[in-house]
Amino acid sequence: MTIKVWIEPRENCIADMVCVSLCPDVFQMNEIDGKAEIVNKWRADADKKEQGSRSEGTVGDELQDCVDAASQSCPTQIIHYSKDGQQIH
Repeated sequence: MTIKVWIEPRENCIADMVCVSLCPDVFQMNEIDGKAEIVNKWRADADKKEQGSRSEGTVGDELQDCVDAASQSCPTQIIHYSKDGQQIH
């Protein structure tokens, strides 16, 4: 099974890095705009560098706990995820 993860709206990221601290396998900070993004290997289209591809991806079930922690702890509540097509947060 896989988990779909997205950051929306990404422009609301305040760059406090809580998602990176709690779940560095999935989230990283963008070097150009300083906002959170999905790690390249999980991105929906890893070859593109567009805003949309930085904001969404698919990860394995083994990362659900850290994705959930990041989602629950995000001060702007912009990290969302779904499993089996059902949105969890």
